[in-house]
Amino acid sequence: MPRLAGQQEQISAWRRGGRRPALRAWIGVALFAAPPGLGFAAGLEGDASLGLGYSVSELNWNIAGSLAGTAPNILSELEWKDLNVAMLHAAGELSVDKQLLLRGRAAYGEVISGDNQDSDYNGDDRSLEFSRSNNRGDGQVIEASLGVGYQFWWYDNTAGRYARIIPMFGYAWRGQYLSISEGQQVIPASEAGPIANLNSSYDARWQGPWMGLSLLMDTSERTRVTLDVEYHFADYRAEANWNLRTDLDHPLSFLHETRGTGVVAALSVRHDLSANWALTARVESQRFEGDPGLDTINLIDAASGALDPAVTRLNAVEWQSLGGMLALTRRF
Repeated sequence: MPRLAGQQEQISAWRRGGRRPALRAWIGVALFAAPPGLGFAAGLEGDASLGLGYSVSELNWNIAGSLAGTAPNILSELEWKDLNVAMLHAAGELSVDKQLLLRGRAAYGEVISGDNQDSDYNGDDRSLEFSRSNNRGDGQVIEASLGVGYQFWWYDNTAGRYARIIPMFGYAWRGQYLSISEGQQVIPASEAGPIANLNSSYDARWQGPWMGLSLLMDTSERTRVTLDVEYHFADYRAEANWNLRTDLDHPLSFLHETRGTGVVAALSVRHDLSANWALTARVESQRFEGDPGLDTINLIDAASGALDPAVTRLNAVEWQSLGGMLALTRRF
């Protein structure tokens, strides 16, 4: 496996690359183009919500045998799938003079059931599979997002009600803290059976700015429908601890780094129960994909016991989730 020292120039070039300068300039132009004279001293309106939800999610990634993406082009592939997650959601919104809008959302989830598969290959395109295990997938997910937008109002003559379109900008953070346990070796057949003491972990984080659009329409005097679409720019970093690998360092066996993008889309319906209380239902879809990046492997030299890092190519990483929640909303 290639060593880190011999590839420093390629690694430095990868870390210098990306969309960061263009993205910062784009956000700067957008912020300075915001309408002047926002009424910060005027009336405030807002709400806060707390609710429970459920999602089905999956995370997968694969690496190559070299930094060039060869030998073979897919060496190892991990997939957490059918992750059934029980979620706790919190959200808040503040409108300033019916112009500036501030939003915040946060969620915490516990994986109540899920599966994991770990496969290794000697040939290109997932051929010559020499190792496979099917395991229990477990863990937690955490999310937080803040956004600001400007509200454009118009009156719908056909419905006799106002609607809003809100361009928004924000910053989001997502973490998937996943584990592998209760393993069953499948390939090779000569080693098939339970994997004793398997308790590995993979802690992944996506964070960065986003831009989006929110559409709000009052469909009746007591019901409001909201459609949110967000496009995210994310830095991705994941730290793994492969507890049964004696040739790898602990607790940091290997490190994944890349950049990616994501799309979040949500449909919400809020129904007023009284002047101050409402019930909100929300369905949300997330899909994040990472570009090719780096997989830094913390190998232990068998002779000296010293750390001997190697680096290869992280081909791809993907997180996707579909879920819904029901929340009680307090208006103020």
